[in-house]
Amino acid sequence: MKQYNTWFKDFNKKYIGRYIINSINYIYLFLLLCVFPLVFHNYYFDITRTRSNFFLRITIGYIILIAIAYAFEIYWTNLYKSKSLFVVEKKANPWLYPELWMTFFLMSNFFAYLITLTDDGMINANSAFTGSNGRLMGFSMYMVIGFMFLLLSRYADIKLPLYVLFGLVTIFSYFVSIVQHIDPDTKRFSKIGFEPKGMWEGFLFYVFKLKDGISKKQYNIFISTFGNINIYACFIVISLAVFVCMFIFSQKLFYRIFAGIIVAIGGIVIMIANSDSAYIGVGAVMILMFILAFRDDVLIKFFQTLILLGLGNLGIVLINKYMSEVLNKKYDKRGGFAEHLDRLDYAVFILIMLVVMYLIVFLINRKFKDKLEGMNKNKAIIIFISIIFVVGTAIVYIGNKKHIGAFTFNYRWGTFRGYIWTKSVQLFKAAPFMNKLFGYGNESVKTLMTTYYYDEMVTVTKKIYDNAHNELLQYLVTTGICGLISYVGLFITSFIYILKNSEKDVVAYISLAVMLGYFIQGLINLNQPITTPFYFVFMAVGVGYVRGLMRKDT
Repeated sequence: MKQYNTWFKDFNKKYIGRYIINSINYIYLFLLLCVFPLVFHNYYFDITRTRSNFFLRITIGYIILIAIAYAFEIYWTNLYKSKSLFVVEKKANPWLYPELWMTFFLMSNFFAYLITLTDDGMINANSAFTGSNGRLMGFSMYMVIGFMFLLLSRYADIKLPLYVLFGLVTIFSYFVSIVQHIDPDTKRFSKIGFEPKGMWEGFLFYVFKLKDGISKKQYNIFISTFGNINIYACFIVISLAVFVCMFIFSQKLFYRIFAGIIVAIGGIVIMIANSDSAYIGVGAVMILMFILAFRDDVLIKFFQTLILLGLGNLGIVLINKYMSEVLNKKYDKRGGFAEHLDRLDYAVFILIMLVVMYLIVFLINRKFKDKLEGMNKNKAIIIFISIIFVVGTAIVYIGNKKHIGAFTFNYRWGTFRGYIWTKSVQLFKAAPFMNKLFGYGNESVKTLMTTYYYDEMVTVTKKIYDNAHNELLQYLVTTGICGLISYVGLFITSFIYILKNSEKDVVAYISLAVMLGYFIQGLINLNQPITTPFYFVFMAVGVGYVRGLMRKDT
């Protein structure tokens, strides 16, 4: 594995600009990974706006500082007649450069905003800019995300200790969700009546006070330090992607033990999140991990990861059993994968099967190691992906033919995702040509749904939708064909770029796993400022990191 610049080792004043750039990168990423997930103002009641404001402030500050740092670095490298980090080596087709697609994505959002300025006024231009009529993902948010990406993706020499700090925050967020799920008697804390002033009081605030004031009807919809269970599910996908990667591909025992602990706890909280998007996203991550582990000859570590997840799943089933049978306490079982997997016999069977699979792989690897190393792994991977596709298609087809609920698409499918998806497609079909190209403007779904479908929406779903609950459909409606194509193009080119230049490096693999997990869960989830920024940041870090690996002068 190729190594490159390490801080303060073999210090060279020729690279002072580079050290400054990476210092700013580290400060920004620390704020995003370790502070951002814990920021609150008024409990859960304004969490979206609070996180949005925090992200915008630190990112705008980052953009200003890093732009100045790059200007200095260009000047400094020019003095030493060396190549600036801002210059990307042209080794690939320019259409495969992620920053090109991010530029297209930014332009698509800009034209979507222009639509709101030039149409008949149905979509308020100010709300499209700020996103105030939805989840605050307006043009201003994407503009900041875009400039951040273009600068962070130039160079990011990120090391695993930063992810260890992120892991501590992850463990804390997992712990909060477990305590909230158990929902212990907190009457002894009711007399304290404090606002967090110190570390201990702050700890009690996060663990016991966040749900204060939440109505019984919505009590189980909010959890951990991320608010809505679907958003928390998204964070679980992101965090598990990081630490599954660290466990499988790290060489040092400390990182593997640390990551293994988080993965096992992740097996607990994935059921607590009670959102199918978590299972789907983590499932996609594990398929990617299987392929990479098979290619890199660490398949045994992959199955060890599955066992850890299985242990976590057994742990939460036992906790639920204790709560219901011993404490006689009810807990939320709304449906989906979480409800079906919440059985002790299933949990034990799954764990036993995972252990058996691990032993089989261990014995095969031990007996046929030479033959496995000589096989054509690329061909085997293609066959595996083809089998997954065929089997998945067959399951969906048969499930639909047999009218099994999960595979029968109607208005009620996926807690009324079927309804909002159907209406989103209809909105796109009925759109004028320019709106088909560039959409109706950021965060325009609520206005469109209330304008054209209000009575039906309230009658069928008993709620008002402000998001398509499918990121691809959301971008199709709000930014049009151009926005959707550029968003997908950004994902594909970034993924390929990182994978081709990853050199089997764990930091590069972490970005790949986060990107895929987020993208897949986003097919049934929504974009918002609480977890969506992680997706673009990890993508930028991955691109910037492999560019560091490719540089010849480091």
